[in-house]
Amino acid sequence: MSIRVATLDDLPRILDLGELLHKESPRWSRLTFNRDKAAAFMRMLLTSESGVVFVVERDGVVVGGIAGYAETHWASDDVLANEVSFFMDPGARGSMAPTRLICALRAWGEIRGAKWLHAGTSTGLDPERTAGLYERLGFTRCAIGLEVEYGN
Repeated sequence: MSIRVATLDDLPRILDLGELLHKESPRWSRLTFNRDKAAAFMRMLLTSESGVVFVVERDGVVVGGIAGYAETHWASDDVLANEVSFFMDPGARGSMAPTRLICALRAWGEIRGAKWLHAGTSTGLDPERTAGLYERLGFTRCAIGLEVEYGN
């Protein structure tokens, strides 16, 4: 198993894993999945100075990834790093791959001079287990997310 920075050649597999996660998520599956829009966003992260996508390979096949960016805060000159997508093949979720991906993004944010890395879980897929993984890696709970669904 190896971790590396993703390339544009990885984009089809990244999108496949993202779409799989989208479909199985009790929360995100309520929305449509626009593959072209997801591709444009991931392409932006892969090609911009402020973005990154790490992938993990097993036997030459990408089985997961984590995407993030680091930019100045809207009201501060301080840089903050943010995880924006964390996607794993279901068969790789119990392995060391998720830990290695989180550590890679954490190190990348630190190298970028970020004050902190903000990450979370919003899929509805075993959020306590995911939060527990982050906590074992030194993260602390810092926010509460809320939503209201409209009837349209």
